[in-house]
Amino acid sequence: MDGERTENRREHIRFQLTVPLFADLSLSQVKERELRSRIQRVLLNNISVGGCQFTTNLILPVRDDVEWLLKLQLGHYTVKARAVILHTDNEEGLARYGVRWVMSGLERHAFQYRLNEYMRMVLISSPHIHTLYNKISERKSDGLFKKFDVTS
Repeated sequence: MDGERTENRREHIRFQLTVPLFADLSLSQVKERELRSRIQRVLLNNISVGGCQFTTNLILPVRDDVEWLLKLQLGHYTVKARAVILHTDNEEGLARYGVRWVMSGLERHAFQYRLNEYMRMVLISSPHIHTLYNKISERKSDGLFKKFDVTS
């Protein structure tokens, strides 16, 4: 790209998970109708306050009227988060799905607190990364996050 910088389109910083984090995935609702399905374990690749990416052998629909429930253990906390699948791709015979959390403001605030605590625990050997994350996430409200250079 000849020296041009591309703008970061993500609203939230994603943490690439180096420590395996699994979630139990089940169907929550289709359109306005609540449903329940069997639980399938999926592997999370990354996670943020806005969503996550996971890998599974399941073929799932990419529809905004289908909500999924992911139950995961963030340190001492068990979190249940509703999600909508936004996109998919394949890697080595497995499907990777990018999802957006479906949360109220209060739910998002509680989730962010639990995610921060979990990341602080996982990044114990690199506390400077968590400090940088806190500084960057505070910039979101003033719109500077998208222009913040984290490549150095």
